[in-house]
Amino acid sequence: MRAGAAEAARFLLRPSYAAQLVASPGERARVLLAAGAVHLVLLVAVVGPLWLASRSAGVLPTPDAEAKGLATSPLAFLVIAPLLEELVFRGWLSGSVAALRFAACGFAAMALMLAGVALVPEHGRMLAWAGAGVALAGLVHWSLTQARADARTVPPAFIRHFAVIVWAQALLFGAIHLGNYAALASPLGVAVVLPQVLGGLLLAFIRTRAGLATGMAYHAGYNAVVLVVGAM
Repeated sequence: MRAGAAEAARFLLRPSYAAQLVASPGERARVLLAAGAVHLVLLVAVVGPLWLASRSAGVLPTPDAEAKGLATSPLAFLVIAPLLEELVFRGWLSGSVAALRFAACGFAAMALMLAGVALVPEHGRMLAWAGAGVALAGLVHWSLTQARADARTVPPAFIRHFAVIVWAQALLFGAIHLGNYAALASPLGVAVVLPQVLGGLLLAFIRTRAGLATGMAYHAGYNAVVLVVGAM
């Protein structure tokens, strides 16, 4: 347990690529427990105090009522978000060529949908359908090619820049959650998504050590805890 927690803590500072997942359910459970222990310590000792200090200073934005209502829907919070967010942000961290192609389609689809919401809302429906089409095309292409030997290879550049890639996905994962809040009154307001950035890093650790399904389970469990605590 101590060794696993130390590995998870090191991953946060410098994410390292793992060529193979752990083999047994017991090992996957140890990865989850190690990540959970590090997560709890950092939330209590680092993220929580920083978030509370920022809230006291009045720099954190308030939750957007409409976005908050969607985010706290039990179906969205416990099922849809863990499935879709893990697929889009961390499903491709295996680094295989097929996964990276699918990720490119996923991010392109997300960009089209966000553009329809934030930039040209008058064309939002058209862009949403275009994004869905791009995602579907990526899924079909992945299903047809993922078994090929050349599609299972991992580009050396992916391994070489793995730490930067993991940090980038965690920061982007935090950034999209800014949509749950009102407009920032101060640049320091980005501290409101510190929990999501930390979660993105730890979920990347779980995904690359114990697999995508384990990451989804951890994500759903964490969201369940947040939902219960928020209702108290």
